Amino acid sequence: MLIMAAACLSIDVQVARFFRAERAPSFVREMVQNTEPFGHGVGVVFLLLVASQIDRKRWKSYLSTGVISLGAGLCANLIKLTIGRARPRDLDLASLDVLQSFHGWFPYLNGIEASQSFPSGHTTVAFAFAVCLSALHPQAKGMFFFLAAFVAFGRVQCGAHFPSDVFAGAALGWTVSILALQKNTFSKLTIRFPQPDAEQSPTVAVSRVA
Repeated sequence: MLIMAAACLSIDVQVARFFRAERAPSFVREMVQNTEPFGHGVGVVFLLLVASQIDRKRWKSYLSTGVISLGAGLCANLIKLTIGRARPRDLDLASLDVLQSFHGWFPYLNGIEASQSFPSGHTTVAFAFAVCLSALHPQAKGMFFFLAAFVAFGRVQCGAHFPSDVFAGAALGWTVSILALQKNTFSKLTIRFPQPDAEQSPTVAVSRVA
C-alpha cells in the first residue's frame, strides 16, 4: 500500500480534478455518508459499544479494538503535524503541480493551518478497525475491508484527500493494528486470534511403557 501511495502521486491531481468536475451519483454520495462512521472516532466508539452489549463475554476485546483503532488515528494526526499537505478542496487544481500541494515540514510552526491531507485519518482508523474486527470475526472480514475501502474512496470522492493520502492511511492503519495484535502491545487487553477448538484438533494420548 505504501508503494501504491507513492505511485498515486503521479495521478493525484488528475483524480482530484475528475471528482471535482464529475459529480458522483446521489446513491454513491449517500453510501459515502452512511459508511463514513466506520472510519470516524465517534462512529467506532458507538459501534463497539453496541457490539460489547451483544457479545458481553468479549468486552475486553472490543475495548482493545477501540484503543488500537483510535491509537492508529492518533498516529495519523501526529504525521499530519509533521508533514503539511493541503486538501484537494482547498486548492486550485487547474494548474497545480502535485509537489505544490505539500507545505513542507511542521506546517503549524510556520502558521499554515490548512494542511490536514496527509495521511487520511479516516482511512487509517477504518483499516485498523477492519483488521481488529477481522481477528474477532474472521467470517466477516470481507465486509469489514469493503467498508474500510469505501471509507477511503469516500475521502477522495468528496475532495478531502488525494489517492496517495488514503493509501498511506491504509498502510498506517494496517501496520499499527498488526503490530498491536502480534506483539502483545496491550497485554491482556490485546485481541487473541481464534484458536482451533479441541474437537477440531484432538490430542493423541501417548501411553508410557514402564
